[in-house]
Amino acid sequence: MQVWRLDPEVSPGEVGVDAAVLDEMVKEFEQTLAAGRLFHGAQMTVYRAGRRVLDVGGGLARVRTRVPVRPDTLFVLFSATKGLAGLAMLMLYERRKFHYDEPVTKYWPEFARVVPGKAAVTIRHVMSHRAGFPLGPRWLDAEKWGNRAEIRRAMEEVRLRFTPGERNAYHAMNYGHMLNELITRIDGRDCGAFLRDEVFGPLGLRDLHLGLPDDASLRERVAWCYHEIDLSPGKRAARATGVVSGELEQASALSEAMERAQEEAESPGADIPGQSRKPPARYADIPEMWHEFNWPETHRAVLPAAGAIGTARDLGALYAFLAQGGAREGFSLVSREGLAYVTTPTNREGEKDGTIGFPIRWGLGFHMGMLGRGSTLRSFGHAGAGGQVGFADPDRELAFSFATNGELAPEFQLWRYRLQSRAFEACR
Repeated sequence: MQVWRLDPEVSPGEVGVDAAVLDEMVKEFEQTLAAGRLFHGAQMTVYRAGRRVLDVGGGLARVRTRVPVRPDTLFVLFSATKGLAGLAMLMLYERRKFHYDEPVTKYWPEFARVVPGKAAVTIRHVMSHRAGFPLGPRWLDAEKWGNRAEIRRAMEEVRLRFTPGERNAYHAMNYGHMLNELITRIDGRDCGAFLRDEVFGPLGLRDLHLGLPDDASLRERVAWCYHEIDLSPGKRAARATGVVSGELEQASALSEAMERAQEEAESPGADIPGQSRKPPARYADIPEMWHEFNWPETHRAVLPAAGAIGTARDLGALYAFLAQGGAREGFSLVSREGLAYVTTPTNREGEKDGTIGFPIRWGLGFHMGMLGRGSTLRSFGHAGAGGQVGFADPDRELAFSFATNGELAPEFQLWRYRLQSRAFEACR
C-alpha cells in the first residue's frame, strides 16, 4: 500500500529532532501497513517547538471501495476527543465562568431530580471520572445521540454505581454528555460551537470538527471505522477506550495480545470486520454502517467524549500549541499554570480504574504519563478507541498524533506505544 510523506515545516535538526529516528518511524509505519495486520490506514504527525517535522500516512480509508488515505482524510477520533473538551472547560475556568469544585446542580438544577445522591457530584468529579455513573442508562443508544433532550434526560435518570468521589472509573460516553450540557449552560454554546469559535478557528485548524457540518464534500473525506467497541470490564474495556498501559511493554502482555489476536482476527487485512453485525434498515445497502460511528447523523452530533473528526495533522497542531504553554505570539488559549493545574493527578499512584481495569493517572480532562518511554506526569493527552491518540510533552515542546480507521489486533497498542517512544527518543 502506498505511503506518503509530506515535507516538514522546518528541517528536523533546526528544532533538535534526530531526522534518522523519524526515518525509522516512517519505515516501521510502512512495513506494518504493508503487512496488513494491525490497521487498514492511518496518519501520523510529530511536532517540536510548534513546527511539524513529520507528517506521514497511507493505506485505505475505505476498504471495500479502495479509497486511499490522503493528507486531508478525516478520521473519527473517538476518546481523543475528551482532551478537546477538557481544553474547552479549562478555557471557561480561566475566564472565571465556573469552579471545578462547584456541584453540577449549580448550573443544572434538574441533574439530581431522580437520584438525590447525585447532588454531591462536582464538576471535578465529572472531569476526573469519579462521578459515580461510568456507564448507562442502557436505553441511551446511538440512535439518540443527536437528541439533546434525550441525553439530558438520560444523565438525570442514570443511577449511581458508587459514591461520587470515592474512586475513579472511566466514564466512556457520560463524560462527554455531561460536559456538553455544562458548557451549554455555562457559556450558551455547545462544546462543538465553542471549540470551533474559540480554538479551531483562531488556530487555523480547518480539518478538526466536533459536530461535522452537513457538507457532502466533508462526509466523503471521512474514513470508515472498522474496529469493534466492547466495554466489558478489564482489558477489553481498555482496548475499547484506547488507553495504553505501561504493562504492555512486558513480554507477558505481548504474548497474551498475540494469543487474543489469533482468536479475534484470523486475517483482518483481507476481510472487513464487523460483518456479524447488520446495518440498520436505512443503511441496508452500505455494509460498513454496522458501526454506529460511520453514520452521518453520528458525525453531525456533538459528542465531546468520542465524536471529534479530523486529521492527525490538526490534532497534532493543537497539542503542539499546548506543548508550548497554550500561548504564542500574542495569542493565548490558556495559561501554563492552568495546564499544570488540569494535568495534576486526581487519583493515587497505582489506583486501578474501575472501568479500564488497570492503574491510570487522570487529571481534569486528560491522562498523564503512559504516553511512551520518556513521558512523565507532565506529558498529557488522550487516546481513543481504535488507535487514536494526541498528546503534548511540555518539557520537550513535543507533540505526537496518530489517527486511524481502527486497530485490527490487540498488539496494535504496543506497536503504537513503541512509535510514541521513538518520538521522545528523537528529541535531542
